[in-house]
Amino acid sequence: MPHCLKILAKIIDFVKKHFWLSSFIFLTIVFSFTSGIILGANILSRPPIIIEKELILDLEQGLAQIEAKKEAQKEFPFVASSRGKYYYPVECSLANSLKEENKIYFKSREEAEANGYTYNTRCN
Repeated sequence: MPHCLKILAKIIDFVKKHFWLSSFIFLTIVFSFTSGIILGANILSRPPIIIEKELILDLEQGLAQIEAKKEAQKEFPFVASSRGKYYYPVECSLANSLKEENKIYFKSREEAEANGYTYNTRCN
């Protein structure tokens, strides 16, 4: 008798000897599987999502601030820190790490250099 059949025969003997335990295990597996399908398929209803008007207004204000910032970037394409010695293009990641209260904006490279700042070459 092949090895797989021996294992199958042992399982059948166990089920015959322990019918109630085997039935309980089987029903537990079926119940767990069914519960997982019901919960995973969202058959149980969830409460609806409510979007409040204030949230929409906050979003619109945030978008307006982003647009204003883009316009300012066109007018002032360079930025430096009042505490540092380098200036950067506004879109440079190093410029994004500057604290907002320390930022100084410039219209040109010449203006930044006239104020004593050096261009940071890592922002090419």
